[in-house]
Amino acid sequence: MILVTGGLGMIGAHTARALADLGHEVVVTAYHRTEVPSFLAGRVTVESLDVTDRDAFLALAGRHDISDIVHLAGSIPDKDAVCFFRTETTGLLNALEAARTWGVRRFAVASSLGVYIGRTETRWHEELALPAANLPHPIIAFKKAAEPLTTHGLQGSGVQPVVLRIGSIWGPLMDPESPFNHIPPYISAALRGEEPQPLYADDGGDNCYAPDTGFAPTFDVAAAVADYVAWRAGNPR
Repeated sequence: MILVTGGLGMIGAHTARALADLGHEVVVTAYHRTEVPSFLAGRVTVESLDVTDRDAFLALAGRHDISDIVHLAGSIPDKDAVCFFRTETTGLLNALEAARTWGVRRFAVASSLGVYIGRTETRWHEELALPAANLPHPIIAFKKAAEPLTTHGLQGSGVQPVVLRIGSIWGPLMDPESPFNHIPPYISAALRGEEPQPLYADDGGDNCYAPDTGFAPTFDVAAAVADYVAWRAGNPR
């Protein structure tokens, strides 16, 4: 069984769906978001869990035979960056402890394409050294820090670390109130007949819209995670 923390969030839910489509048993954790999307109803086991609660996290093994972990749970920072970093780090360390204690095969953790900020190349790849740079958002800063925490935290454990440097496209099923992309909330407000929040050219970046790609409703990482797990298990699509 594969554990997906934050499995009812946008990335997590579609990762869980991709894994279920491959025939895996999946258990997802949820904390703030508890509504199960229709495409997951009856297909996954849902556990209510605050990932910062170490004892509750470790207790999952008493109810499920977990072979792999995909750690996607996360929060949105407010003005207190220290509180945000404490919450995210505690959740990650609890997940890493669970991976070591349970002896899972693989531990995948969400990173970000933002870790490449500061590189001038027009094509990023995994062999590039990550620069020391002024990062624009606390989420990216934590994701960058999560990479060495994960690889060193699992060293000598026999658990294979997998770092997922996630980038996004947007499509019809992207979270309409996403705090990470200005376009879906703008369109959703317009469709409701409400006045959208104004958008300014200087606030934007490159956005790729894919209405008909297989996993375009969310992030391609959902397919990538599922493909990687299946490949390592000898069960490719």
